[in-house]
Amino acid sequence: MSLNRSAEHTYRQWSTPILLELKEREHQMDPSDRQALQNVLLERRLINTGNPIGSDLRKADPAS
Repeated sequence: MSLNRSAEHTYRQWSTPILLELKEREHQMDPSDRQALQNVLLERRLINTGNPIGSDLRKADPAS
């Protein structure tokens, strides 16, 4: 694994739980902060918005 890929993998491992915790507390945020969080969650595909032009390949349960 390249150094950049390794760094990104580490970043995602550490940041995902933090982002999901922020999602649970978004009701306490200012509207601009909520929008910024929503943008990051969408970019990182941590929230399921479905796929309007095809089946969604992301599964909530990888065993299914």
